[in-house]
Amino acid sequence: MGGLRMKTDLLVVVAFALLVPGPVEATEEKPVSMEAVMEEISALRTLIAEQQRQIERLQNALNIPAVVPAVGSPVAQAQTPVPSAEDVSKRLESVAGGLAGFKFSGDFRLRADVQARTGNNIAGPLQNIRGRYRLRLNVDKDIDPKFRFHIQLSTAPYNNQITNDQDFAGMAAKHPFSIAEGYVDYHPTAKVSLRGGRLEEVFADNMRFLWDDDVRFNGFQQTASVALGSKALKTIEFRSAEYFLSNPNVPILASSSPFVLSGYPIGKKVRDANLFHPGLILAGDLGMRWTHQATADIQLYRNPNQIVLATNPAGVAVVIGNTIGMTLSGPISTVGNATTTPGGTIYTASHYQVGRIAYRLTNSGIKIGGKEMPFFVDFQALRNVGAGRLRDAMMASANLGQVRQFGNVRFLYQYAIKDANSIIAQFTDDDLGTGATTNIAVHALRFDLGLTRALQWQNLFFIQNARRANDPAVQFFVPVQRGANTTYRYLGQLAFTF
Repeated sequence: MGGLRMKTDLLVVVAFALLVPGPVEATEEKPVSMEAVMEEISALRTLIAEQQRQIERLQNALNIPAVVPAVGSPVAQAQTPVPSAEDVSKRLESVAGGLAGFKFSGDFRLRADVQARTGNNIAGPLQNIRGRYRLRLNVDKDIDPKFRFHIQLSTAPYNNQITNDQDFAGMAAKHPFSIAEGYVDYHPTAKVSLRGGRLEEVFADNMRFLWDDDVRFNGFQQTASVALGSKALKTIEFRSAEYFLSNPNVPILASSSPFVLSGYPIGKKVRDANLFHPGLILAGDLGMRWTHQATADIQLYRNPNQIVLATNPAGVAVVIGNTIGMTLSGPISTVGNATTTPGGTIYTASHYQVGRIAYRLTNSGIKIGGKEMPFFVDFQALRNVGAGRLRDAMMASANLGQVRQFGNVRFLYQYAIKDANSIIAQFTDDDLGTGATTNIAVHALRFDLGLTRALQWQNLFFIQNARRANDPAVQFFVPVQRGANTTYRYLGQLAFTF
């Protein structure tokens, strides 16, 4: 290295000597001293190093590959031309100014959806084979170091709050594009976050158990993480959320109001329906490759009968219509919970106070065929303590693999039980629960294949059976009873991200 540096310095000296004009007459100018030349070389070396650092910072900001050799190193082959510091700076200013600091991302899903069930004397046949798509666009902007704004626009039918998929139907009519998410995030530190707006649920995990992955709520969330001293329990994160589900604005209930259908007394005020969801997550390491996470939370619903009222043709106008500013042609479609009458608007469960525990064990990668395959097992269970019977739900999952690039694969198996009084049917997953999202037992299989870095081929297969039959003696009525033939569902989709 020392010899290489001396050669480089000598070349610089020679070049410098050639570029410096010689004296016209020996008596007019003094010859340039070697000390002055070396000082110029040192100054030039410092300037070049600083310019190199600036270029690297700009390249990192713009994601430009760095191909400039280090100062003093030999160039053995032709290099790709690199923009000058001035060009990179201009490009950075142009991009930042044109987008005003906004960041864009999104995804597009093209799906084949097959639902099938043969009919019998308990339930009629089901045969729905359709094409569907979902398009979502995300926009994010850091307002300042402590505030971030986020909005998501998405396709979505207005009468189904737990899907953003649009059917290949409606002749050539245009499908709606709506605000799926919109919130401001305040993070005074890296471990504290406060959000307000339209939000993904604070305990959402995309496991198809507690929530559908398309459901969003209006309200507020708070999270705070605290470091613990143990390696096995490294952090504890506290989470809480307060969601506003309705705004009846009825100070005195009239006898003709649809709210009477859900048991609200005439002449009294109709209060809001709300959801409060506090809980915590413990996480830590169990070795070099193993991690684990435990969750405990409780959902506390107030006035939940307004949720089921929205599934009634008369109720949708006062629960949904007054919020979105128009009346839907039909009610919210998702059902499954037990009601006191067939197709009724009062839940059999007197309250929904749902406590949940969950545990996940993860291995960062098991080697199979020379490839690292991440692995996890996940178990979740809950109980609605506001109901006296048929109030439990559980899911066990095993996952192998993760798709990040071409050739990656993922396998997932799940088994789930959701009793009819366990969890709010209108908010839980509608793929796992075909036609009825509770009172079900389901086997689920999934296989994903990476086609490119931004494209996956995903395959999901569900086998569903109803859990319980109607029981008029305890005012228990469900939309699909035990004894109905098995329901099968296949989802095959191409999922693009950008």
